Amino acid sequence: MVHRILGSDRDTASLDKALEMGVIDQAISLEEGARQARLVFLCTPLRFYSEIINRIRPYLKPGSIVSDVGSTKEEVCRLLAALPEGIWAIGGHPMAGAETRGVQGADRYLFENAVYALTPLPGVPAPVLDFMVELLQSTGARIRFMEATLHDQLVATVSHIPHLTAVALVALTEGKAENLMMAAGGFRDTTRIASSNPELWEDILFSNREQIVPHLDQLISSLAVIKEALAGGDHDNILRLLHEAKAIRDKIPRVRRGLIPDFCDIICIVPDQPGIIGALGQILGHEGINIVDIEILRVREGDGGTIRLGVPRLEDAEKAVTALQRQGIKAWTR
Repeated sequence: MVHRILGSDRDTASLDKALEMGVIDQAISLEEGARQARLVFLCTPLRFYSEIINRIRPYLKPGSIVSDVGSTKEEVCRLLAALPEGIWAIGGHPMAGAETRGVQGADRYLFENAVYALTPLPGVPAPVLDFMVELLQSTGARIRFMEATLHDQLVATVSHIPHLTAVALVALTEGKAENLMMAAGGFRDTTRIASSNPELWEDILFSNREQIVPHLDQLISSLAVIKEALAGGDHDNILRLLHEAKAIRDKIPRVRRGLIPDFCDIICIVPDQPGIIGALGQILGHEGINIVDIEILRVREGDGGTIRLGVPRLEDAEKAVTALQRQGIKAWTR
């Protein structure tokens, strides 16, 4: 389906690195790339979209597709609407990424099991949408079509507000070494996204501020209620809030990277020895169980560690736990 991948960037060092890594087949000018491409992806901060669209629009072939990977969609769709007639515009947002900036963060499996939201503009023909879906599904992504406004409302809640919350939590440490020294796994996990590209996130936040500000008001109100209950010694209210939060949190499907079908977690306690992860894979592979997600939760050098394995179904998890326990590995489902 994909014969060549052409790349354009104003940073020649990034293009050289992309060629070295095999991310692109050829470095090319923006205009010449638009002239040749059947499908164009905009992969820059949103503030550059208008300039890029103006530069490529005279060179786009009739019937070609222009998409993007931006984190907000209303403003993107408005900009894409300026494309000439016969050029098909499909907004896109892969719910995956890394803190690593630029091509250095490239990963061929980045979209595996990740939700990829598509917000096509009106009039895009069904065969064009089918082509786009087939292409993106080849990366392992799970495609979801949605209206741009709904998309922006959802990501404000599940992505943009959490990012700002992480920023605020990190600020509480004041950057002091003694505070950071006490930052254990929970704090690191909660604030991981604060390490993302600040310039990119400035773009994201301001492009979606109409959705973000009301949600921030709700968060501030919730924190004010918690503050008041703590200050007043209201144990009952705090306990109620904690129970309510747990009940809601427990309803979230056990999934990773967006709204994909459920899979089940297995927690394993393993010795610290070479090849242990491969051994886990062999044990489950012998049982015909596919590992769809894996994470090293914690490790103590010379002793052992805790590993989380994701498998497709509950019956797979139960079968895997039995197989692991037969090999003397402490394991359970979560």
